[in-house]
Amino acid sequence: MRAMRTVALLIVGGCCSGAAATAPTAPTTPAPPSAELSPALAPLAWWLGDWDAADGKGSEHWVAAAGAIYGVSLHGGTFEVMIVDDGEGPGKPDGVLRFYAMPGGKRSVEFRQDSGEPRGRGATFANPAHDAPKTIGYHLEGEQLVAELHGGGQEERYAFRRGTAHPAPALEAADRAFAADTGTRGVEGWLAAFDAEGGMMRRGERVDRAGIAEAMQPVLASGRLDWAPIASGTDGDLGFTVGKATFTAARPEDSWRSTYVTVWRHQADGSWKVLFDTGRAVQD
Repeated sequence: MRAMRTVALLIVGGCCSGAAATAPTAPTTPAPPSAELSPALAPLAWWLGDWDAADGKGSEHWVAAAGAIYGVSLHGGTFEVMIVDDGEGPGKPDGVLRFYAMPGGKRSVEFRQDSGEPRGRGATFANPAHDAPKTIGYHLEGEQLVAELHGGGQEERYAFRRGTAHPAPALEAADRAFAADTGTRGVEGWLAAFDAEGGMMRRGERVDRAGIAEAMQPVLASGRLDWAPIASGTDGDLGFTVGKATFTAARPEDSWRSTYVTVWRHQADGSWKVLFDTGRAVQD
């Protein structure tokens, strides 16, 4: 959904892709998508996978991770992060499907699905108070994935063909290095992974690079944050990782699990840096 250029994360609020002394190793064989979906999200399994824009410009990638569905749109030098979840914060999921849109990682907007709408081959989410669009819908038309945006003067339609997954080992290695460096150096390691224009989402608000250290210091000082990627992909100078994280606090009751998506940008020296980072609490 390139045209539309929120996610309230629990404690970390941007990426629960956090770090720790030792990052867990991602499973060699990923769990089947159905195992990653809650009962409310299971009817949306048709949405998962890699999709190439029918006009040849850009792609979307939808990945299930521990009760959330992450979407990453890559189009030239721009990106959008989208998340579909059926709960808010830790605890049991409430079954209300929420669609969080973060165009360019600059802002966060929540849309909600009508609970009475069938989800077999389509899903529509609405936010009547938003300027434009007011609804976002995805559905299947034959073998195509179609995204439609309506309301507030915005009427747009995008079609995608089923693409082929192209994992990005370099990004997964960068993600694990991010975790290891943070485990060794704490907030300094965390900040060092970010692009000069990088940012993360914290409680629905963007935190730019200048504020990242202040936001993360209390978290990294109060426990151990481990993570590892389960999926990845690239398109030109942009790429993404999706993964799972665990925060181990001094008091067991303060510990939590989360999932995350990180958007990466290729640097002039050949390395990859974090351009945007956000995540969701796992509803247990």
